[in-house]
This record gives sequence, C-alpha cells and structure tokens, in this order.
Amino acid sequence: ARASGAAGAGEPLEADQWDLRAIGADKAAKINPGSSRVTVAVIDTGVDDTHPDLAPNFSASQSANCVGGKADTSAGAWRPYTAEDYHGTHVAGEIAAARNGIGVAGVAPGVKVSSIKVSDPDNGLFYPENVVCAFMFAADRGVEITNNSYYVDPWLYNCMDDPDQRAIVDAVNRAQLYAQRKGTLHLASAGNSNHDLDSDAIVDDSSPDDSTPVTRTIDPHECYDVPTQLPGVVTVSATGVDKEKSYYSSYGEGVVDVAAPGGDGRYQIPDTPSKNGRILSTMPNNAYGYLQGTSMASPHAAGVAALLKSKHPWASPAQLQWLLKAQADNPGCPDSYDQDGDGAQDATCEGGARVNGFYGFGIVDALRAVK
Repeated sequence: ARASGAAGAGEPLEADQWDLRAIGADKAAKINPGSSRVTVAVIDTGVDDTHPDLAPNFSASQSANCVGGKADTSAGAWRPYTAEDYHGTHVAGEIAAARNGIGVAGVAPGVKVSSIKVSDPDNGLFYPENVVCAFMFAADRGVEITNNSYYVDPWLYNCMDDPDQRAIVDAVNRAQLYAQRKGTLHLASAGNSNHDLDSDAIVDDSSPDDSTPVTRTIDPHECYDVPTQLPGVVTVSATGVDKEKSYYSSYGEGVVDVAAPGGDGRYQIPDTPSKNGRILSTMPNNAYGYLQGTSMASPHAAGVAALLKSKHPWASPAQLQWLLKAQADNPGCPDSYDQDGDGAQDATCEGGARVNGFYGFGIVDALRAVK
C-alpha cells in the first residue's frame, strides 16, 4: 500500500485520494491540468453542477435530460432527481473536480464536464431510448469524450438471437457509432460481476432488472453488455491501491482495453488518513463520499483520455484510444489471484505482459499522458 498522504497535498481532502497518486494525476495537474476546450459528458443519473468542486468546470450548454428519448436542455434538467441519485455527481468529480482549494480534485481538473441524465425517475433504470438520445446529443453538441458507468437496462447481457435484445444492441450501437464518426470517444465500465467476458459461458441471474430476473447461461461472444462491448468503446476494468484487479471487476482477454482505479475496500487498503480503499469524490448537496466499482474506474480513464485530447486536439476517437492504450502501464498477469485466501483462484488472467484480460493494455497513467 504505497499511496500515503503526501505532505502539503493540494486539496483539503486529497490525502485520501490514493487513486490520483496511483496514476500520477496529482503530478500531471502541475504540468497540464487539461484544456477547457475538452468536454467529458457524464451519461448517468444527473450531475449536481451547483457543487463548489464541479461548478467551475461545468458545461451547461452540453448538458441535458434525455429521459424519454428527447433532450430537455432547460436549466437544471440535467441535475439528479434526489440526493440518492448520487452516482453521476460522484463520477463527474472523479473526472474534473476543480483544483480550487475546496474538497477533492479530479484526474483532469482543467477540462469541462457535462451531464446527460438518462436514469428513469421511477426506477432509476437506464433504458435504451434514453441512452440513444444521450449519444446523439453528445455528438451534436461537440462533446469529445463520454463516460458510461452503467449497462443499458433491463438486460445485463443482450443476446443477438433474441429479437428484442438484438434491437437494443443495434439501436445503441448506431447511436454510439454516429457519435464516434462526429469525433466522440466513449469509455465504459467493464461491470462488477467478476465475469470473464472472454469465457464460453456466463451465468446471469440478475436480468431482466425491471421485472422478475431469470437465470440463464449466456455466451459473452454472442450476448453483449451494452455499451461496454460495442465496437470502438473503451472497456475499463477496476484496480485497487495495490494495482491488482479489484475483487468485483469483470475482465476478459480481448475485451478489457485499459484498467484504472475503481477501488477495493475489501482486500486493498491504502495507507491514507481514512484507510478507505474506495474512491472519494463529490456527492450532491455539497457533500463528499466513497464509492467503489468499475463505475469509478471508467471516469479515471476518461480523465486521462481528456488529458490526452487536450495535448493532441486533432486526435480522432480511434487515435485517442490508441494513445490511451500506449501510455498505460501493464503490471502483467499475477501468478495467483486468490483474494479471499481460500486456496481457490477467484479469477484467471489470460494473456501476456503487454496485453491481458485483467488490465487490457495496462493501468492508465495520467503523468505519462501529459509529458
């Protein structure tokens, strides 16, 4: 546990942000905090842009509420319904919380962040028509990067031999490809099920999540986690302070593109004032809190992508993805992955030192991105 609270850390709560130090984001900010000409849109539960750590970097003109499939750009429509809808606000702070002497800092504290709300007000689900609207809106408003820390509901995996599920895959894929063609790079969380997305069979007992779930065995090569498994989308797995795969993070050779800090409060505990292995970030109503998940890993990678886009403004989405992979640092597959110490392997890492199923091309490196 190398991440100790550095003396004279910039922001008041930064001593507990082991995740920034793990990827060199604290040092990167001194070289290049990112450009205000780069926007990362948080497609999520809404963002509380009145938070003092988010207000300085918030782009209202690139924000909307896409629930119902039509973008509502009226003032504040992009905000969370209640303080319980904190997910998007936390994600936004991880990307771009300002270095302003208040609270926390984001990975790219000089870039803009916007909010495209897609969560249903009744059940919090992210339905396909809302996500389609979000990708189209992001593209049409000139957003450079989107962060997607969710899967499209109601199915965790959408199987191509089911007409309804195939329609979801096709619709969301058309929208995200439209955005890519207009210059938008998408990053998405790999999922928190500790599933091997390159295996022959996965048991999914959580879908559909808007009615009674059924247990089914699916082939992840034929049934897709949307949007993370769509073409051109950067799939991000999660790591803890020891730079090991987080116990919950899904993985898979040829599926995971990069890894980033998502936290692991169970097995990877940092030497910080709070000793909290999760990720500290902004919460609604001027608050701060800890969360963990691949939901937290994706915005760290999106922040590094924003730093790269700031340095290479003409990079296309494909070039930006290449740059993100090129600067990543790969720990390689571990000899053993038995996190709970029961003698059984909790996950199997396939691949080599350069590319593998746990880390893809490696853990993102903010400092290398700005050098």
